[in-house]
Amino acid sequence: MCRRIGLMLLVLSAAVLRAEPAVVIGSFADVQNASALQQAASSLELVLPVREIRTVAYDGGDGVLHRVVVLPLDASETPKLRQAVQEMGYGGAWVAEVIIQADESPLPAQQRSATPARDAMKTPAAAATGPPMLPLYRDNPVLSEPGVAPKSRSWFKGDTSLTFRLKGFASASIVPGTDVYREPLGSRRNDSTVDLRTMLQHDVGPWSFEAAHTTLVQHGDAILLGQTSSGTEQVVVSDDLRLLNLTDEWNEGRRHRTLHRLDRLNAQWRSNHWAVTVGRQAVSWGSGIVFQPLDPFNPFAPTAVDRDYKAGDDLVLIERLFDNGHDAQLLHVFRRDRLDSVNGNVASTAAKWHGYAGSLEFEVIAAQHYDTEFLGLSGRVPVGPAVLRSDIAMRRGISRQTLNDDWGVLGVINIDVAFPWRGRTVYAFAEYFHNDFGLAELPTPLTALPADLQAGLERGEFFNLMRDYLAVGGTFEWHPLLTQQLTVITNLHDSSSLLQMQFAYDVGQNQNMQLGWIGSTGGSGDEFAPITVGTMPAGPPLTQGGGDRVYLRWAGYF
Repeated sequence: MCRRIGLMLLVLSAAVLRAEPAVVIGSFADVQNASALQQAASSLELVLPVREIRTVAYDGGDGVLHRVVVLPLDASETPKLRQAVQEMGYGGAWVAEVIIQADESPLPAQQRSATPARDAMKTPAAAATGPPMLPLYRDNPVLSEPGVAPKSRSWFKGDTSLTFRLKGFASASIVPGTDVYREPLGSRRNDSTVDLRTMLQHDVGPWSFEAAHTTLVQHGDAILLGQTSSGTEQVVVSDDLRLLNLTDEWNEGRRHRTLHRLDRLNAQWRSNHWAVTVGRQAVSWGSGIVFQPLDPFNPFAPTAVDRDYKAGDDLVLIERLFDNGHDAQLLHVFRRDRLDSVNGNVASTAAKWHGYAGSLEFEVIAAQHYDTEFLGLSGRVPVGPAVLRSDIAMRRGISRQTLNDDWGVLGVINIDVAFPWRGRTVYAFAEYFHNDFGLAELPTPLTALPADLQAGLERGEFFNLMRDYLAVGGTFEWHPLLTQQLTVITNLHDSSSLLQMQFAYDVGQNQNMQLGWIGSTGGSGDEFAPITVGTMPAGPPLTQGGGDRVYLRWAGYF
């Protein structure tokens, strides 16, 4: 009888407690911080389907920690799920066996695939609230498993993951009759790219090694015009200004280009409280949804569609986690100047402190960026079911060539919320953006831009010409496999607007497709309408920009 009761208790215990592989994205001593991250990560849109996102308790020996974990539908997909989560900004995510209890609160995640990115059209709440410090929340079992002595591992052992992404992108846009490129292009502009990204990661003990290789084939009018990318697809075709030249061009013609490059090549060392990353890696700071004033490191354009992988920089990153849950980063980005010299005047050195004060999550940034001072402050606080955020950056000029010692302010304030409606998920956001370095009035015709604004545009830190903008948008789930996104960006000076609508559909397992349209409203001389840049000999104006654009993107992950 006792044996039967013991067997029943064992079965019941197994039903309540079970060990499962999961991807850990954060670990906190304070359960409120874990709950905040769990809620923020509820809108993660991943390539792979996931079962749920939940918080689980873990006794690390020094006290109970609260881990935020992403559970895969299939345990065999755990390594691929970790790769997808890391590419969304949780670069220190790791795989661990976690004990799942029936009374721990799960947070169901969308069982559909989507572009794993900080996408202004999808805008996952996790991206907007900011991921935790990448490597520091790791409880490395090799170093700190309670009751177990540290293990020694061979460099030739460990966990290795190899994944691939194959992507195709095509766009077509109308060229207005007065456009400066009307003669070489005709009435329509066409561009297309195909790229294969190979991603390798090897973990052994406290060490992690990452490499990502891209083979890119580009065809279309962008090459004819000498452009590397468009506002809908940002691709890197040169490492001329990076420390290491890891790009090699195979072939180039009048309308085509083929090249390959390493976009990630780094080594990371991690302990329970420290992490060091050396090599080519991507860094994302701030909590902007459409605009990124606190993220000068290769930010995405407001209309960028392909946000799977942010371009990497050659850097050294040191991170420290403190016992109170606060953490710090020290970052140095190496660059070359136009004379091919490694120069401190074009480098970036930055420090960031990330912490909590009650329900407020904040970041403080101080940097020397391209030889100019940069100060930043970010705050995030829940407001009912929504999240309110603000990023403020103060910069002493943008280009040292201007000898401008006046401080300028860039900032955003935004709010977003996700809620169910008639059995479907709805996501909505609004964001206001201000840039002191923008124009208060757009001249007609457009003359030479101020040096600070021009420098920001050339470095890819700015994407707009004027000072004040309002962006609103959202996502509606028509079906678990089909979503629709809409974003409207309005220039508050001339009331012209840029509209972007997109349908995203899961074609099959680990495949997704986006079909989208970008249009504009506004009168002659407005920023989002065709801008007058000169006049023809016969008198009619010469314009640039404007015209509707459609695009199609397909991506498969293997």
